[in-house]
This record gives sequence, structure tokens and C-alpha cells, in this order.
Amino acid sequence: MTRVLAALPLFVISLAAYADVAPEPPAESNMIGTIIFVLLFVGACVAVAWLIWRNEKKPKPPLPH
Repeated sequence: MTRVLAALPLFVISLAAYADVAPEPPAESNMIGTIIFVLLFVGACVAVAWLIWRNEKKPKPPLPH
């Protein structure tokens, strides 16, 4: 078992030698996918900010001792 654990880091490092060179990026980006991602990201940021703002006014319960 100790041999396996000792060889594991060397095995992981050697995997980089067999890895492919970075693949070429796609020639065109999908604009619809980018727009959907931006809308979902902005929507999630707005939702988190709204939840924080809404819960800011609630009194906090006392901490148990």
C-alpha cells in the first residue's frame, strides 16, 4: 500500500507527458449561448443582491450560549 501511495504523485505528474497539446479554440463562438449565459449570470447576481437586501431588515435571532 505504501508503494502505491508513494508512486501516485509521480504517476499523476507523468500524465502531463501523455496529454494532448491544447486543442484549438472553435472558429466561431455561439452568440446565443453567450447571451443566455450573461442573462442567467446577471439574473443570479440580481437575485442574490435582492435576497440580501430583503433579509437585511429582519431582526437577527439571539445567539445561543
